[in-house]
Amino acid sequence: MKRNISNIICGVVAVCGLASCADTDMINIFKDKTKNLKDYEYLNDYDALKTFSNPKASPNFKLGVALEADDYNANGLVTRLANANFMELTAGNAMKMASCVDENGNLNFENVQAFVDNAEANGVSVYGHTLAWHAQQPLKWLEKLLKDKELDIDPNAKLEKEDYSGDFVGMSKFPYYVMGYEPSIVNGCLHSENPGSWYQYFIADGISIPADGNYTAIVKVKGSVANDGLTLNCGWGWGSGESASGKLKITTDWTEQKVDFTGIPGGKKCNLVLQPGSYDGTLDIQTVRLVHYESPAIEVAVNDYDYSFKDVSKFPYYVMGYEPTIVNGCLHSENPGSWYQYFIADNIPHPIEGTYVATVRVKASKAGSMALNMGWGWGSGESASGTLKVDTEWKDVKVTYDNIPAKSCNLVLQPGSFDGVIDIASVKVDHIVKMNTLPLTEKEKKDTLTYALDKWIGGIMTACDGKVKAWDVVNEALSSGHADAEGVYALQHLKDQEDPEKAATESFFWQDYLGDIDYVRTAVKLARKYGPQDMKLFINDYNLEAAWDQNNKAKSLVAWIKRWEADGETKIDGIGSQMHVTCSMNADKQKANEEAVVNMLNILAGSKKLVKISELDMGCEDEAGNVIKTENMTEEQHKAMSAYYKFIIEKYFEIIPADQQYGICQWCITDAPTNSGWRKGEPVGLWDLDYNRKHTYGGFADGLNGK
Repeated sequence: MKRNISNIICGVVAVCGLASCADTDMINIFKDKTKNLKDYEYLNDYDALKTFSNPKASPNFKLGVALEADDYNANGLVTRLANANFMELTAGNAMKMASCVDENGNLNFENVQAFVDNAEANGVSVYGHTLAWHAQQPLKWLEKLLKDKELDIDPNAKLEKEDYSGDFVGMSKFPYYVMGYEPSIVNGCLHSENPGSWYQYFIADGISIPADGNYTAIVKVKGSVANDGLTLNCGWGWGSGESASGKLKITTDWTEQKVDFTGIPGGKKCNLVLQPGSYDGTLDIQTVRLVHYESPAIEVAVNDYDYSFKDVSKFPYYVMGYEPTIVNGCLHSENPGSWYQYFIADNIPHPIEGTYVATVRVKASKAGSMALNMGWGWGSGESASGTLKVDTEWKDVKVTYDNIPAKSCNLVLQPGSFDGVIDIASVKVDHIVKMNTLPLTEKEKKDTLTYALDKWIGGIMTACDGKVKAWDVVNEALSSGHADAEGVYALQHLKDQEDPEKAATESFFWQDYLGDIDYVRTAVKLARKYGPQDMKLFINDYNLEAAWDQNNKAKSLVAWIKRWEADGETKIDGIGSQMHVTCSMNADKQKANEEAVVNMLNILAGSKKLVKISELDMGCEDEAGNVIKTENMTEEQHKAMSAYYKFIIEKYFEIIPADQQYGICQWCITDAPTNSGWRKGEPVGLWDLDYNRKHTYGGFADGLNGK
């Protein structure tokens, strides 16, 4: 029969002891007392939970509860319930990094300090949760720390990029189209004299403009008569009159004069036309250049393709007449007696249009040069040509290709008639990105994040003033897969998330930057540096009790702790098993659940570390595996949950040696509201939403009592 347990008559409440059925400060009076209410009256006989612990058998055991720091600091019902029933408090969120560090890296521990001080005043301890984790991190601050570093340059400086350079040395005749007047070539210069009427002429033509923008003509010129400015036009679209105009200053000495043009379209051929008009003098032009200016930048190679022949047994590409062999992990070719060529790379991704650099690790039996073509558009003959120089020693030879389209490409080596042996170990292709900032190196990123972790851990340890004696030093580090050769699960990484792009907006995986070993070692080292000497540090994780993988995550965590401690300096005191469990109404599945709990406890006991059930709560599912919401729970299901709580707690005391028993923390005081962010609408509490004790309260107490 379904039952709404929020309408339970509880009589007069003991205000101080909070030991009655309804742990509130009010008197609940209900006119309708159903017969089923009697099923709950037995809970009135239970004392507060912490009274059931046995300090003689388990002298170090702490019964804890998780709650919001604000609720506890309010000094209301939650505060009194927690003080009466538990020995230790865990703040659900207040002591996580994102709660204390803003987007600019500023620290604020006011709430934490109030929480710790209030707990101390009430005679309960605080368990710190958590120092290092991938979730609930100050993402904006951490991303700012890792942003590309600006180049140490003059922000007003500009770099000149030449697009055209021409002179008239060696010419005997005017090289361009004649527009009525034809200048002559005198002493290697373009020479003009006033013909007695208005005149103009080309001084450059066929100039390729790489991109839309502003350009500057630089003309080395001398006149017989000074002039403040003759018209110089930069034109495009032959015959259309499209042009930009400027003024070329003339002096009687050789000078380089600049003329600026704005709004020149990219991808077109341009010309420069000088219009002396009625200028009454002679002009000599030695050189003409067209340039544009860019902010200072550097070129960074971004890798697109990296292939080694080390593990290849047969030529992996299409055979174009000649087929190289694989010898000693290298692509090996010998002159077949006629002209030959072959692929050395194929299906090279080209994400952008631009400049690409192929790096070939190569050695030959003799020095020489040969064509290395980068092609795209299979069969169309579209390609860019380069030259690969080979030597008798292993060398990484770079070949640069400009204006390569954003298409999949290949590399074809054409030894031609090269009379020698060629061995190629690997081929790498990068595209070149120009930027005004420089990405941090891996070492710089690691050093920067070590600083951030130092600031955070040092800050919160100082704020807690040595009063918090135990911490989750690292939370949820392990994945549930990607096992190595020893069967040990890998740590979590951004790339392994189900949706890495989404995860990057929500999480920050420190191990991606600090490394799987140094991530934990650094967190432990900093905690020891700033925390009290008698502090205990735990590695906390979930699904250690999972039946589906035969508790391999628990085994993996024990293995990782051995790796982290292998330096002889890192000391991890305990293991926290979260245990967000589910009671199944399927008898076979529930039996497997219970067997997995026992197996986990045996694994953790074997670690010789302190063991804490750190976030215990429980939901319920029907025989088909469907989650049962609180409003649909039956008495049978409530009692099954109570029995499972008792089983878990009894097994903890039975299997974990007394000197390894740190404690058990109940994660949810009450059932989850329907709008909760955690197991919404599920019966996860020992109390209902009206703070009435549930059957699970009795099962929890009986487990503690060994009853």
